[in-house]
Amino acid sequence: MSYDNHIIVGKILTTHGIKGWFTIGSYTSNPEDIFKYNLKVVIDNELKQLMVTEYNLMPKKIIMKLEDIDTIESCSKYMNLDLYTLADELPEVESNEYYWHDLIGCAVFDENNALLGVADSLFTSGDTDILVVKNDNSQKEILIPFLKSNIISVKNSKIIVRWYSEI
Repeated sequence: MSYDNHIIVGKILTTHGIKGWFTIGSYTSNPEDIFKYNLKVVIDNELKQLMVTEYNLMPKKIIMKLEDIDTIESCSKYMNLDLYTLADELPEVESNEYYWHDLIGCAVFDENNALLGVADSLFTSGDTDILVVKNDNSQKEILIPFLKSNIISVKNSKIIVRWYSEI
């Protein structure tokens, strides 16, 4: 579901304790950066601004406290909701750098202009981002490390890669 030019930057995962704290997942490259944005959630098909009053980066999780949420019972309507922010709030990227949301949905071609599929998602594996390419004609996913050696160009919703595939 799309909400204007908002993007998902995290997710509310579960409660933390009984005093209205949440454990969240951050999709930002530096997890603490999620709190630099005006976070919103979708409740009853409308974007609702969240007022984060406190947060803490713990060794294995991130917790946050929202204004007017003081009990575990008052947390229930927020469980498993995505955290949104305006794409315009994101900092500008350098040349040859891309936000994942800008890559998803792009057509992916090899250097011989053969369509490999569509960029479906990305994930991080160690120090490398991995581009997940799906093709309607095959059940297989193609996993391409998003490295300079593999990426020839990204422009006009088209990614050209140095990659051989049997699809």
